[in-house]
Amino acid sequence: MRPETDPKKIKRKVYMSFFQDGLWDVFLGVFLLGWGFTVWFDIPLLQTAVFIGFFWLALGLKKIITYPRIGHATPTEQRSRTLKIAIAGVVVLVAVIFLLPVVARGEVQFLRNYFEFLFGSMIAIAVALIGYWWRIYRWYLYGGMIFVLATFNQWLGLSFELSFIIPGGVVFILGLLIFVRFLRKYPRASMEGFDGNQ
Repeated sequence: MRPETDPKKIKRKVYMSFFQDGLWDVFLGVFLLGWGFTVWFDIPLLQTAVFIGFFWLALGLKKIITYPRIGHATPTEQRSRTLKIAIAGVVVLVAVIFLLPVVARGEVQFLRNYFEFLFGSMIAIAVALIGYWWRIYRWYLYGGMIFVLATFNQWLGLSFELSFIIPGGVVFILGLLIFVRFLRKYPRASMEGFDGNQ
């Protein structure tokens, strides 16, 4: 089998094309920053608004900026992976909704003592799983960074909000750099020469 027709390599290119513009990295960075600022300013609905707003913004920007440059394909396996990501996000949010009242009442001392670490670890695992499902290896590093800062929060005194703001800022900047590199690598195709006036 010729290398260029290897199904595994073709799948890898499809997965990379979904993440190569950096927009989902930017979205992840904004998501983490949203959690940090939600805690910092004590605005409970801020994270939900940020998540919904920037999720649809990322999809819209992909249609306007990304797809005209590199095209778009949505194989069945890609839909399955997207569904898994959505399920993982819902599980995390539901877990937080149910655990917060329990922790606030102090009914489970272990959760009260380690809630912030467990929450950060859940986010780290979810991010790493996205990297695994989509074969986007830099997301392993994102997950590892979130986990390390959750550890710093639990045992080294780093504040909870900074344990999200720091990795969020790093991921956001990296996502922007990837996006700028993508725009330079794939300039929008000019329509000159296709209007019959050559």
